[in-house]
Amino acid sequence: MSSLPLFKASDQDDAMSEKQQQPQEAHGHDETLRQPYALGVRPGQPSQRERRSRWVLVGFVVLAILAGIHLSSPHGLTGCLHAPFRSHSSHHGHHGHHGHHHGHGHALKAKNIGGKSPSCPAQPDPIEPETKVDWTEERKKHSAELHAQAVQHATQSYDDNGEPGEDPRWEPFHDFLDWWRDAFPTAVERANIEMINTLGILATFEGSEPDLKPLVLMSHYDVTPAPENTWDRWTYPPFSGHNDGTYIWGRGAADDKSLFVAEWEAVTYLLEPGWTPRRTLILSHGFDEEEVHARRGQGHIAPFLEERYGKDSLLMVVDEGSGLQDDFFGAPFALPAMGEKGYLDVRISVGTDGGHSSMPPKHTGIGILSEIVVALEKQPFPVKLTERSPFLTTLACGAAYAPKFPKEWKKLLKQGPKGWEKLGKGLAAKDKMHAALLHTTQAVDVFHGGAKVNSLPELSEVEINYRIDFDESVESTQKHIEKIAHKIAKEHDLKLDAWPQNATTASGKVTLSMIGKALEPAPNTPAHGGIWDTFAGTVRAVFQPPKGKELIVAPFATTGNTDCKMYYNLTKNVYRFMGLRMDDIYGIHTIDEHSSIKGHRDIVDFMHALIQNADAYDGKE
Repeated sequence: MSSLPLFKASDQDDAMSEKQQQPQEAHGHDETLRQPYALGVRPGQPSQRERRSRWVLVGFVVLAILAGIHLSSPHGLTGCLHAPFRSHSSHHGHHGHHGHHHGHGHALKAKNIGGKSPSCPAQPDPIEPETKVDWTEERKKHSAELHAQAVQHATQSYDDNGEPGEDPRWEPFHDFLDWWRDAFPTAVERANIEMINTLGILATFEGSEPDLKPLVLMSHYDVTPAPENTWDRWTYPPFSGHNDGTYIWGRGAADDKSLFVAEWEAVTYLLEPGWTPRRTLILSHGFDEEEVHARRGQGHIAPFLEERYGKDSLLMVVDEGSGLQDDFFGAPFALPAMGEKGYLDVRISVGTDGGHSSMPPKHTGIGILSEIVVALEKQPFPVKLTERSPFLTTLACGAAYAPKFPKEWKKLLKQGPKGWEKLGKGLAAKDKMHAALLHTTQAVDVFHGGAKVNSLPELSEVEINYRIDFDESVESTQKHIEKIAHKIAKEHDLKLDAWPQNATTASGKVTLSMIGKALEPAPNTPAHGGIWDTFAGTVRAVFQPPKGKELIVAPFATTGNTDCKMYYNLTKNVYRFMGLRMDDIYGIHTIDEHSSIKGHRDIVDFMHALIQNADAYDGKE
């Protein structure tokens, strides 16, 4: 899962005065840039949400780009911006015309604030689904029970897992599958279920019109481990699925079993009254999303689908991701992640001669490797805020629609690329969450060297994680590392072996090698056209804002990666969006993970509506 740095209206009220710290010289300096603090937290103060761990998806965040370029009246195109929809009857007697505007919210043209500011995408009319979930008290109770039961299965995935069928740690996954089949009998019986690589779930509900591109809903059912030596720190045991009346507690309650259960609930509530799909619906569930380099789950499922349907064969993919914020600088915003940063793990090895510590060289291998690490950290990747960055569109939407969006930021947005660069540098200097959105990050995480205190190290190694900026690439990241490492290696008369196919280590050599597979930054999901209108129109229908306010759907993105990274060949329409408000989930990947029961029902409502609206969509695919 990915974490989501969001903003509050109060951020503006906490803007820096000139007496407060300005961006460091390395990040640039601009006297006009007063910097609101993210989440209303000043430097040095731990955020309450940080302590609870924040939400979506494993260390991550933020957005896609696009849309028109005209500054327009917000009320001009009511009815023109709709994707075409087919009016048809369900098997249980309801009739309706999808795409009809039902009174809460209006279509809004693509909008910017003038000058050279980028535009916020057009906002379609809310698209009401033909039917909605009837939340009786009995159904509410059963929904919470299903959510809790899913959490009670300790489907923990580890970075060193063996293959399914070989490693006994997969056994709880089989128990979970038995529970799933019993919990959703109507949907399981109707679907064509294929188990991919033993534990991957591919459930296909064949549509009556096979020429239509399928809709894919994703989630994963593995969870990060909850080490037993931390259990005494949990309010409720991590696999209890405790229901306190407001939250379900336990590992996976938020990431990602709530989404898994909600998807199957939504399908069940559609099928029970007799609904049949016109467009094929696919539910796809991996089992190793939390493993950094694993490709056993969606790494097998996505190629299987590509072989079956071909490239660019899916209407859209919806996976775990970001959600909603009721107070985004004074306005309600939905922030679907429509882009992801790239990923690269690097190992740097320094081979040197061993010997007795009583006769050391001027610099041991550990010392030389330390020089490389220090040089890398002193020369960070440049801050960027360009049209490739999804965050730029998030800011554009805030400037266009949020009443408390900082005036200083608006001025810089209007200036075009030079102003965007100043804004980006100011935000990046403010805190690590903003910085993560605005450049390639580098985290030195693992260091090994030496075997004994009186013996010189013969091999010293460091492992570094990179999250690649939207405007960078795997290659540009490698070149940055190589340039710095080459300089240090030359100073010590060492050979540099950069990115060999089969890395080896030897004395007198610095080796740069990749760990696992690298991942380029994701292509940004289009924020225009009929499929965007279908998705955003559904969001605007399901999540109704306070009276008198418009819910704005603004492309966002993640700094981390989800399972949908495997699907880029299959569709350009990838939405990482769970439909939760930021206060609905806590403790992802840490102690006391818990998720709102009401928030879970919101996910069910969204999936229930999206399935119907995508099924009715008749526009360009």
